[in-house]
Amino acid sequence: MSVCDHCATELPDAARFCFVCGRDVAAPVAEADKGKTTSDAVDKLKKQLAKALDGRYKLRDILGAGGMGVVFRADDLSLGRPVAIKVLPTELSSDKKVVARFRREAKTAASLDHPGIIPVLSVESDKGLHYFVMKYVAGRTLETTLRESSPLPIPFVVQVLRDAAAALAHAHQNGVVHRDVKPANIMLEDDRVILTDFGISKVSATSNSATTAARLTDIGMVVGTPHYMAPEQAVGQPVDGRTDQYALAVAGFEMLAGRVPFDDVTPHAIIQRHINSAPPDLVSLRPDAPRHVVAAITRALSKAPSNRFASMEEFAAALAGAGSRATANLEFTIPVANVTEAAPQVGAASSRGRFTRWAMVVVLLLAGVGAAAAWAGAERRTSTQTSKAPTADSTSRPSAPAPASRSKAPPRRLVSLSVESKPRATIFINDVSAGQTPLVGRKLVVGREYRIRLEHPGYRTKRVTISAAGSAPIRRTYVLERSTRR
Repeated sequence: MSVCDHCATELPDAARFCFVCGRDVAAPVAEADKGKTTSDAVDKLKKQLAKALDGRYKLRDILGAGGMGVVFRADDLSLGRPVAIKVLPTELSSDKKVVARFRREAKTAASLDHPGIIPVLSVESDKGLHYFVMKYVAGRTLETTLRESSPLPIPFVVQVLRDAAAALAHAHQNGVVHRDVKPANIMLEDDRVILTDFGISKVSATSNSATTAARLTDIGMVVGTPHYMAPEQAVGQPVDGRTDQYALAVAGFEMLAGRVPFDDVTPHAIIQRHINSAPPDLVSLRPDAPRHVVAAITRALSKAPSNRFASMEEFAAALAGAGSRATANLEFTIPVANVTEAAPQVGAASSRGRFTRWAMVVVLLLAGVGAAAAWAGAERRTSTQTSKAPTADSTSRPSAPAPASRSKAPPRRLVSLSVESKPRATIFINDVSAGQTPLVGRKLVVGREYRIRLEHPGYRTKRVTISAAGSAPIRRTYVLERSTRR
């Protein structure tokens, strides 16, 4: 990848112009010279940063580099903890828009308080350098994992998608749209998923600071990574949380299939595929994937944002199968779902099998209708005979009211519960295990109290009681304390 000198957009090495700002790209440099030039530039930047830090931090090795900065690992000398420092390259420091975009990334991330988002500790400018200090995450990117092992196990894929969705849901609730969700910006640390790089995020009108934030990404300016870019983002239309949902679904598709759904030789060609082409059939690429997971990813990849899930919480719930279970409970008792989810057969045998199963269903239905008709006829005859021979006390006894067979019990009011914890823990609701946190979209009956218990080895058990009231979703975040050994 190369970088546009004007707007710092990452471009393929074969690109001759920037597909964001339209500027010409300099002639490519030979691989050997390119590596030497890059190494010299990083060494120079490291020396400048070390001088600016003035003994407060001790720089270690480089963690990564991109169009919007270089990230170093460092030691916080005053607090004795490892940190990560992202610094804007000096050649971009003269561009006010790039500097404003870089500083806004730091402020945006600092405004979000969630276990799945890297916390920013400080934002500073000194001696011509612009940098911010973050908590150090000793993990690896999802991109690296995909490069070494692909496709990935289904439980791992679902957990990564649900954790990332929970972090993005928090950002969206605070009026922030990431706009560059991709495997390179998803960190994996032990059992945690952490989002990074809010460099091109958009602060929406629902945010408290939206009225004062500079609009660096107005309509008409396309920013993002082509392979993970939603159609509305690609054509410069307004974006919202459903844009991040599309990008996360692309990452989910890639984890399951071992390839992105849309690929081509140029960024423009990739964008055109996002806009005009249907994604490949994920079932054929990953036959063992659960149908509800495939359905959730397919819906999130809809071209029109209105056809996707309304929120990240709904997307996460669909990935967990909550939506499919709720639908199954409302269907007719004949297990038609088992027919559709059975292992596919080949050729005429498959057709005969389907015909036989449907024939059995029709026979059962006709038999049930016939039995019901016979029973109804017998009831009518019995009723007629009884009415012709009244008993002695029938005139004095009032007739019983007809059973209200058609009356329905009023529907129960439900409210959704979402629970996050740091570290991830096993959650129990009324002493029944509900899986691992983050728990997203669990339905509770309004008017009842629920006992919540969080357990993680080496940490104190957290016990709380939650009263379900009203219609607003209930969201809780807990930080577990380490247990002390005596």
